[in-house]
Amino acid sequence: TWKLWCKGEEALELMDPVIKQSCVAAELLKFIHIGLLCVQEDPADRPNMSSVAVMLASDAVPLPQPTQPAFSAGRSIARSGQSSSSDSKICSVNEVTLSDVSPR
Repeated sequence: TWKLWCKGEEALELMDPVIKQSCVAAELLKFIHIGLLCVQEDPADRPNMSSVAVMLASDAVPLPQPTQPAFSAGRSIARSGQSSSSDSKICSVNEVTLSDVSPR
């Protein structure tokens, strides 16, 4: 999202093609901008919820320029055929986090 947003109109590639005809491009770019502000690395740089509500409701509020998010975490799920029957533990790639994914 960050890379596409930095390229301006290319951020519109994030839009679901099914709703493309019913969406206003400028609004989508504004929503992406606000979303990027909400994931800033420093919590002090993130807007609070009341500010987000004002940003969403008004076109007159100037939006601060976001900086690149610190990182994004991906998921790695072990496939059932890849682990031995005695070791069914799912480990992370970087050994920092463990995820146990189960359906609801």
